[in-house]
Amino acid sequence: MSLFRQPLICLFALALLCLLLHLLSSAATDWLNYQRAEPLQLWRFWTAHLLHSNFWHLAMNLAGLAVIFYLHQMHYRPKQLLQFFLLSAALLSAALYVFSPDIHSYVGLSGLLHALLAFGAVRDLQQRWYSGGLILLGLAAKVAYEQLVGADPALAALIDARVAVDAHAYGSVIGVLLAFLLPNYGAQGDSAKAEKKSGSA
Repeated sequence: MSLFRQPLICLFALALLCLLLHLLSSAATDWLNYQRAEPLQLWRFWTAHLLHSNFWHLAMNLAGLAVIFYLHQMHYRPKQLLQFFLLSAALLSAALYVFSPDIHSYVGLSGLLHALLAFGAVRDLQQRWYSGGLILLGLAAKVAYEQLVGADPALAALIDARVAVDAHAYGSVIGVLLAFLLPNYGAQGDSAKAEKKSGSA
């Protein structure tokens, strides 16, 4: 298998892209972040998720991305990950625009990380790996707590930005939906293809 078909390459590519964008001037990133006042500048619906408020925000999100890839990399292929990013980023930004009018600007991977974790947990359950159920329960509990109590003020101070807990909730729902809607290119899909090939030989 080609090295560039490995999901780990996607992890490094996404991390590098986030890092490079973080090095841009604030004047440049002002053209890329989510702005409720600019709904027709559609590129913001995707680029906003690659930007971060400060170094700690970037570092925490990339650490979370690495953990999620460690847990669920067997479910991913580059084609599916690209589909997932394009769809989930657009859906998440649209959900923020429609359902969260109090959020005027937004940056960060955290909403997509919640989507990716929920996606992987459902894929676990689809393969009868019941640890996925525990992950979904933990994710649901976290999202419910944030909706009822709010984000930790210390975290907001660390990242120098308001924690968009609505993005976490929307991302979690989107991840579950996409796990059922997107084709399965991961371990389960590969196993099914292998069985079909051996049966027809």
